Amino acid sequence: MVEGFAIGGFTKLSLVDWFSKVVSVVFVRGCNFRCPWCQNPDLVDPGRFSELVPPKNVLAYLARRRDLLDGVVVTGGEALLAPELFAFLEAIKHTGLPVKLDTNGSNPDKLLHLFESGLVDHVAVDYKLPFRLYPKVVGGLCPDAVRRSIVTVLERECGEIRTTVVPGMHTREVLAEMLAEIPGLQAGNYRLQAFRPGNCLNLEFNERVAIEKAYLAELAQNLGLLER
Repeated sequence: MVEGFAIGGFTKLSLVDWFSKVVSVVFVRGCNFRCPWCQNPDLVDPGRFSELVPPKNVLAYLARRRDLLDGVVVTGGEALLAPELFAFLEAIKHTGLPVKLDTNGSNPDKLLHLFESGLVDHVAVDYKLPFRLYPKVVGGLCPDAVRRSIVTVLERECGEIRTTVVPGMHTREVLAEMLAEIPGLQAGNYRLQAFRPGNCLNLEFNERVAIEKAYLAELAQNLGLLER
């Protein structure tokens, strides 16, 4: 049953959420992390929740537009927290559309079950910070779960790991520490993405400057993350 699936937002067409594919994006409400730079506070903070989108409306749209779409991205919040996720993904699969899942990596067992069930085609795991900083920055959570999710994706070669570079937090030294924690990270499976202020969960982060593409490229080059 998908009726209780908490969809906090729905973008009908996007070209930037899955390697320039034409996709629809489903935003799932609820998250067990509290990353201060989060760009979706209306999915994380109950005080900012907006009206839910009926799952049947989303599925009806996908069925009508499946010939025009390359796939569907399911993101959050943290979608793996939703008990109705598996049923919702099964319904998407019935339309014939591939699925990309964005996750914070905190539910490695559920993620593995999704792979084994064939319900996802591509997974992006957010690697926030060195694991020693997870409890302090994003919440009192076991970082080993995130490590397991990252390793699962790398071993199956079915996705990517990504880090949002936040000014004042993700120095070259910090990123080098993160690379050392997961030796399999390299150009092709690990991507740096730029922080953008303006809609952060922690309002203080809206005062930080945006990361420029040139600086991001320089960081990636210095860390050996540019494909040759």
